[in-house]
Amino acid sequence: MDKKVQEVKDVHIIQEKLDEVNNLIAPYQLAYVSPTKDCIPLEKNAHYMEKQTLDRLTTNVAEDGFLSQLPFAMKRNDGKYLILSGNHRLKASIKAKLEYILILYIDEVDKDKQIAYTLSHNALVGKDDMQMLKEIYSEMRSIESREYSGLNGIKFMDTDKIPTVSINDGDIELTEMKFLFTESRSNNVKNVLAELEKQKLSEDCSIVVGSYEAFIKVATEVKKKYNIKSNTVAFARMVDICETYLKDLEEKEE
Repeated sequence: MDKKVQEVKDVHIIQEKLDEVNNLIAPYQLAYVSPTKDCIPLEKNAHYMEKQTLDRLTTNVAEDGFLSQLPFAMKRNDGKYLILSGNHRLKASIKAKLEYILILYIDEVDKDKQIAYTLSHNALVGKDDMQMLKEIYSEMRSIESREYSGLNGIKFMDTDKIPTVSINDGDIELTEMKFLFTESRSNNVKNVLAELEKQKLSEDCSIVVGSYEAFIKVATEVKKKYNIKSNTVAFARMVDICETYLKDLEEKEE
């Protein structure tokens, strides 16, 4: 039997076996594909790998004859697999001249979800081009997808370029701060702040933060105490503390 015909037959047999497994692991699926003919690398990838590391990865792949970690892909409507994470493994497999590789994939999802998958998966090996990362992160429109990505946009977004509304209120110095919350969490924050406003707390009350500098100081203390890195999460924790204060106050009045 011709060697090429035998290889094609073997690939079909392998995929048939994988399809049996796929029935058990949906919505995730396994596929045995050609890295050059079936796979499409990302056009924009903030994750990069230094040449020395990529060369070492290529050598390991060539010696093993397979990828020990599976690239994660999205199967497009045209049957091609867009590699959402594992682009360097794909590149290494091509340089190592592997004819077929095993990948894990999902069916086609919207652009936001594609980006969220990519950013959340690319967190262990290699480095990020922060400018590219900012551009990709900014393409996501939904808060849910940004949260799924696991990234805190405040860390790399250039806040000087974020349009803000100029507010003139006499001699009061105002500083605008932006936080991103899910809808349910946002409603909780608004309710707590509304309840605090009803209390008409005096300026010498320990729960009142009277200036931007004081607010940052409190937020920093909260981040240290609760081992929090995100400013948004820190503010949410401060709101939780205020909510507990209000509940205790309500119980005392009963």
